[in-house]
Parts: sequence; C-alpha cells; structure tokens
Amino acid sequence: MVNVDELLAAGDVVVDRQNRRVKLHVYDPRRIEEMDRLLRRLADESAATKLIVYGKKADVGRWTELGYALEGVIEGFFRGENAQMLSCFLTKERATSVAPELAEEILALALSKRGNGETKTLPEGYVMREADERDAEELARLYGKVFATYPTPMDDPDYVRKTMREGTRYMVVEYAGKIACAASAEVSERMGSAEMTDCATDPDHAGKGLLQPLFAALEQKMEESGIYYLYSLTRAQSPGMNVTAAKMGYAYRGRLINNCTIFSGYEDMNIWVKPLRPVWE
Repeated sequence: MVNVDELLAAGDVVVDRQNRRVKLHVYDPRRIEEMDRLLRRLADESAATKLIVYGKKADVGRWTELGYALEGVIEGFFRGENAQMLSCFLTKERATSVAPELAEEILALALSKRGNGETKTLPEGYVMREADERDAEELARLYGKVFATYPTPMDDPDYVRKTMREGTRYMVVEYAGKIACAASAEVSERMGSAEMTDCATDPDHAGKGLLQPLFAALEQKMEESGIYYLYSLTRAQSPGMNVTAAKMGYAYRGRLINNCTIFSGYEDMNIWVKPLRPVWE
C-alpha cells in the first residue's frame, strides 16, 4: 500500500488547492490503478476538479482506460525522457475550454513567427542582470501589478524568496534602476528539467522586446548548470508569450485545458518545449 505522506513529502504527488488540481509526478507503473484511486480520493478531500499525471509512454494506454486523456507531451522532462501529460476532468465545466477558437488563432499566429532563438539586443537605457533575494519586494510588486490572479502567490515577497532558495533562477531587465521585465527558470534538479515561467513586463515598458533577451540569458544559465530540457506553459488566449516561445525556437506540444488560475480565472495553457540535448521516448 502506498504511503500518502511520503508521496506528498517527496513531491511525487502534489495537492494544489489554489488551482483545484492534484498532480502525480512519479509513480510505480505496477500500481497505476492504486495511484488513480489515491488521486481521486485526494481530489475529493481538496475539492479538486482536475487530475494531472506526468506519465511514461508505455503507460498511456492504462491511464486512458481509467478515464485520462493525453493533452500533450513535455519532451525530456524526466532527465531526457518524455512526460506524457495525462488529465482527468472531474466536472464537465473543468473539461470545457472557454475560447478554443481564439486559442487556435493565437497558436497559428505564434507558429507563423517561428525562429531559431536569435535575439535582439536590449533597447538603449535597459540593462539585464540576475535577480536575488534583495529584489523580492520589487518582483512581488511587478507580479501583483501585471496579474490579477496567478497560479502561485508571486505577489508575496516571502514566496518569491522561498522559490529562490529552492533553486528558481530569476533574470530581470531594469530601466532607470527599476525592474521593467522579469522571467524565471524553475529548476527541478531531481527531474533534470526546468520550466521557463513567471514572465511579466510592466505595462509601461510593453512592446520593447524585453522578454526574448531574458529567455536567452536564462537558457544559457540552464545549460551552464547542466539543465538541458526546457519547457514553458503559456496562456493559450494571450499572444505575447506564445509568440515569444515560437521566436525562441520552442516547439508546440499540446494544450492543457483549464489548467490553472491566471490573469482572469481558469485558462488553457499551451505546452512549448526546447530540449538542448536529444530526448528519448
């Protein structure tokens, strides 16, 4: 029998109350049915309406028989091995995308802008650097200003400091000594991959092309640190980050329906991946 406390402590299972979902990152393939029962019980206890499994390719058939749907793939997530993103929706509302036509239009736009990661230099007056804990207050204010809601409490400076201590790397662009744009790489040493995330540009500095240089700098730091498998989850109904990901050489690999609360409520998230080394199935 599985030990729930051990699974939660190790991060194998995550109960995400803010986004009403339960995620399974690591499991024993001999216990898939048992893990499914556990996920459903935890969902019932926490009022979650979506289950997410980071599955192995060989197990997709067994998970789909249990009611999960393959929404996409994160290439290289498990130290070079692909993660099959399997989701089970516990309500009809959670399974229903709000604006699928708009999401497809934005995806088409992004794919038409595909590039190989070449970046422009920062505009005059802007400078880039890596952030540290001394920047937590200002970063929190930026995230609070840009996002009405967010999947994690990034408007809390203590939370920002916590993520830094746990290995997340932040890069910022400053103008006149103030942070104008920020992005981070949420590193999982255990998995050997990183999520490129927490991208925010102060509205006063929008349209300056600040995010691409930040992404390039974070990618370089990841490669220097031995993290070769990068991915980003972008708001499907917002063009900015989808276009940036495509221009930076990321490949589209699926869409997670009503995945998390961000900006205005539950939103679909597009999966973009950029392996810096070969992946294996």
